[in-house]
Amino acid sequence: MRNKVILVAMLMLALLVAAGCGGGSGVQRQSGLSPEAVIQNFFDAAKGNQMKEAALYVSPTSASDTKTVLKYVTGESSSTIKNSNLLSVKKVAQQGDYAAAVVTLQAEQNSMNVSVKPVGLEKIDGEWYIVDYDQALREAKYKVLAQLLSRI
Repeated sequence: MRNKVILVAMLMLALLVAAGCGGGSGVQRQSGLSPEAVIQNFFDAAKGNQMKEAALYVSPTSASDTKTVLKYVTGESSSTIKNSNLLSVKKVAQQGDYAAAVVTLQAEQNSMNVSVKPVGLEKIDGEWYIVDYDQALREAKYKVLAQLLSRI
């Protein structure tokens, strides 16, 4: 009888430990996404003011300033993006591990204020990440990406 009580207590403890181990914040990057889906997920997370999740879709070399990437991609700060709509995302070019996309945004719901922005992406370990536009233009590593973006 005593062994059964100990066994049940150990199982309950194991269940509690397993339930408590979720990686902390539970923020995870979806894997296997297309360049368009990466941009969409970035936008959705930023719109929901989930900057840690949005940062998961930004290249590690650009991740030090996710807000700069957000401001460029949307033209908005994280506090005003809540009223924006992402109308479309289209990959327009790809060469090797770099891709360029065009994003069409509506600045405010029910407004005619629409903007079109080029967005550069880099493939790292099989996953696409957004690269800060200014960084893509100034760093030699991103020469191919800068060429793709200049054609838009």
